[in-house]
Amino acid sequence: MAHLDDATIVATTHNTARYFAEQRQVAWVALVGTVLWGIIGYFSMPQRKDPDIPVLSALVITPWAGMDAERIEERVTRRIEEVVAENQNVDVIRSTTRTGVSFVYVDLKEGIPETGEIFDDIAIKLDAIDDLPDGAGPIQFIKDFGSTAALMLTVASPRLDEVQVSLRAEQVQGAIERLRAEAAPGSRATLVYNFPPSISAA
Repeated sequence: MAHLDDATIVATTHNTARYFAEQRQVAWVALVGTVLWGIIGYFSMPQRKDPDIPVLSALVITPWAGMDAERIEERVTRRIEEVVAENQNVDVIRSTTRTGVSFVYVDLKEGIPETGEIFDDIAIKLDAIDDLPDGAGPIQFIKDFGSTAALMLTVASPRLDEVQVSLRAEQVQGAIERLRAEAAPGSRATLVYNFPPSISAA
């Protein structure tokens, strides 16, 4: 293979870095556009501490005491599924039938901003069911079944150097050892650490 000189390589090689080096105006426009896009995205993003997560799942529980799962599936679960499926915003319906109880899981379509009205409509339809067998019911509609709780915990402390951390750790260790030596068998100890640590036994 013949050796190519630098001039030939430069003339025949094309890549992204070389393109933007030669077309500086394109590079500057792309850079400015990217920065503006980032700024717009930053100021338009949600800024809530607790983001609003719409609940898309619900659960319908229908008891029928003493009845086998097969009969509950035929006469209760399928009827519940038919009524729930009447709402056009329902995406998936799943059911589990056991002896004495029927569980029907309802999943709404993604992208629905307000689910409260949809669940209320399903609840009204379920309340209108009057042809269940004797002994079946009442129908329990749990619309916050898929509710998601967001919790953020923050621990803050003044900045300490390694010596201070070591001293505090030694004090805590000594307090725990003294408490264990003095505590009665089977007792429970609680360590409350503010500074200096205080200990109580129960």
